[in-house]
Amino acid sequence: MMQSKINQFVQDCKDKGLNVTFQRMAIYKRLLNRLDHPTAEDLYQEVIKEYPMISRATVYKNLETLFEHNLIAKVTHLHDAARYDGKQEHHHHLVCVRCKAIFDIQSERLDNLQLPNEIDPTFKVYDYRIQFDGLCQKCQS
Repeated sequence: MMQSKINQFVQDCKDKGLNVTFQRMAIYKRLLNRLDHPTAEDLYQEVIKEYPMISRATVYKNLETLFEHNLIAKVTHLHDAARYDGKQEHHHHLVCVRCKAIFDIQSERLDNLQLPNEIDPTFKVYDYRIQFDGLCQKCQS
């Protein structure tokens, strides 16, 4: 499963004209292994353990490049830092407003919502994500 995602990532990079560098591979592999939607800093701290010569700027720039080419997602909410998501399947999020944890939601019902009539018909909607803000079970205690 993991190897097929990596193979697809390599092919997607090539299709989009991006070089498949060891830096991009290291960042992407770590992102795939995380379910907690890490920040760029979180990923940098992981990557330097294996590649101590990689710079913080390289990690940040590569994350933005991958996001701009739709190879990863950015979960940006009203907290202090963007969080990154390597999961490419369409999904939505629960965000804990206290500890800032982000949890994935897979829901066919949410994926098939009808657009409201109030949306300007000249605006072309190509995707959407729904975010629910609240308190996780841990923070409710």
